[in-house]
Amino acid sequence: MSLVIYQAAVVCAGAVLAVLAALVFFQNIQLQRPAIGTFNGRDVIVLFVFIVTLPILYLTVPHAVLTGFLILTFTSALAIGYRPVLPRAALWLAIAALLGADMALAAVMGSSVGLWQAYWIVNSAVMMFGVAAVSNLYIQGGMRLSHVAWFALGLAVYDPLFSFVFPITDQLAGRFVGFALDPSMGFRFGSHVQNIGVGDLLVFTLFVLAAYRGYGRRAAAISAAAVVVIGGIVPITLPSLVSGLNTEGGFVIPVQTFFGPAAFLLYLWFRRRGAEAPRWQRPAQAVPSRPRLARAT
Repeated sequence: MSLVIYQAAVVCAGAVLAVLAALVFFQNIQLQRPAIGTFNGRDVIVLFVFIVTLPILYLTVPHAVLTGFLILTFTSALAIGYRPVLPRAALWLAIAALLGADMALAAVMGSSVGLWQAYWIVNSAVMMFGVAAVSNLYIQGGMRLSHVAWFALGLAVYDPLFSFVFPITDQLAGRFVGFALDPSMGFRFGSHVQNIGVGDLLVFTLFVLAAYRGYGRRAAAISAAAVVVIGGIVPITLPSLVSGLNTEGGFVIPVQTFFGPAAFLLYLWFRRRGAEAPRWQRPAQAVPSRPRLARAT
């Protein structure tokens, strides 16, 4: 039971930190709108295909190539997202320091629990800042709660399929253990490592941000509670109650199998209480036009 509590605490902490970082970003940083237009349903399909095929790329390319790809990915996300925050020289220095620290710790940590913990703190910071930037790029670019809800529902099918039928997720998790720029947030306690993937974190932040943008603070609070309970606590504790699933060797949990359907039902419930805000705008300007759910007390 103590191990389950530790695992749930790590997953929930990662989810909460990612969501809070994304909300603070949304409230304070306005990204430049893309010139190609707003997000639409076709973009959801493109994003889903990208998410499905990316793990195959991770498993087939050499480590050196994969490291270069991850460096390029997170450098781009951090540079685009935090360009309005820092001067160019300071921004590139901060990105280099953060990614460099992650790679250095991954190279030297060996079996030291203390260095592993330091690695996970730095690596989780990279993922948190990256997820906050990317989720805001999508939401400020026009991605709506309906898009996120359908996307999460699709992942609810993808997750168990590629976790159990085609165990790509398990192989992927094994390849990234102790690897620089592991695309997850986590921590090590003793011999136990628990983490949550950056894909799950992105879905969480997208859903909460879209709920906030479209339906207001109350909807965002309800969505955040769903993230913690259904996206964090339930996927960790439920396998421990099923004989044979909670193993000492580790177990890949398809988080979106739990969260995806719940997110879609929440979206339907929000929609019954008012229309989603039709366009992106600064939070302070959006309050008067938000639907009835946002004004309820």
